[in-house]
Amino acid sequence: MSAFWNYRVIECPSDEGTLFQVHVVEYNINGKAVNWSETAEGSFGISLTGLAEDIERQKQALEKPVLTVKRLARGYELVEVESGDVASSPVPESLQEQG
Repeated sequence: MSAFWNYRVIECPSDEGTLFQVHVVEYNINGKAVNWSETAEGSFGISLTGLAEDIERQKQALEKPVLTVKRLARGYELVEVESGDVASSPVPESLQEQG
């Protein structure tokens, strides 16, 4: 079960070259990435203002470390490209107060 989510850039290597795509990443209450969207996200909004706000949230992904999918013996996990650390995100203050 996820506690919060944000947009992140995921590096997607392929035979044709590397693509960088914005995906939704979900985190547990401790801030560890536990799930991510299979395909890249498109921007959306029910108004132009809403669309602009979603684009801004996606742009914030460029300020965070780029992630890649690492295959494990059983399953997959997201890791930071540069450090190899398991993907994580700071827990929002509103969730810290609940703990």
